[in-house]
Amino acid sequence: MHKKLVIDIGNTVTKLGVFSGKELLCKQWHEAITPQDIDLVRQRYPDLDAAIVCTVASEPVFLAKALANFPYFIDWQSYRPDLRIPVELCYENPQTLGRDRIAVASAVAGLYPGEDVLCIVFGSCVTYNVVDARARFLGGAISPGLNMRLRAMHRFTEALPLVDIRQERDTETINNTETALYSGALDGLRYEVEGYISRYRKRFPNLRVVLTGGNSGYFEKSLNYVIFAHQNLVLTGLNEILDLNGF
Repeated sequence: MHKKLVIDIGNTVTKLGVFSGKELLCKQWHEAITPQDIDLVRQRYPDLDAAIVCTVASEPVFLAKALANFPYFIDWQSYRPDLRIPVELCYENPQTLGRDRIAVASAVAGLYPGEDVLCIVFGSCVTYNVVDARARFLGGAISPGLNMRLRAMHRFTEALPLVDIRQERDTETINNTETALYSGALDGLRYEVEGYISRYRKRFPNLRVVLTGGNSGYFEKSLNYVIFAHQNLVLTGLNEILDLNGF
């Protein structure tokens, strides 16, 4: 069976995966991907046949050259109307839509066909992505992510400290500045998420809610809704797109 390399270049990390059919054989996260990382993957999987790169940030200059000798290669740096995708983009200007959001929508359409889905991605920003039962991507809000909220409060004030979200705090009693900032970012985002879920449930009563992204773990057990967690949606969606385009 064909093996495929999928690469998602985000604002803070690059995620890399190898698929055989629909099975994810391995995944890696890199702060900055290097030629050596690609070489190691190709040594481990010498029978790689196809690759796709999706980027919302700057693509390393070496990457396209390193992958150019693949039998099948999709370099998805900008919007491509010629690229087949498994969802209809009901977006005013698809050129402005992040490729990572298109990949998430593609994964959701494949994993939950015939369902109305709200997929919430917790990355540098939080994106709310709605795919209806007819596989139409209906868009959704974008808001600051956890770390961005904390950095912004520190950067744009004179006295507020920078709080590390990884240092857990008890927000039942908020009696110091660090806990106040922590609660404002974490609990504030939780209330925002619950509000969007409630809003879309009124429109889609049988709505499935899916969480993904690096900070989704903060919310998987604390939301007052039945939710599903999936950590590899962008990679899965890129694999779906690669398959749909003839490989």
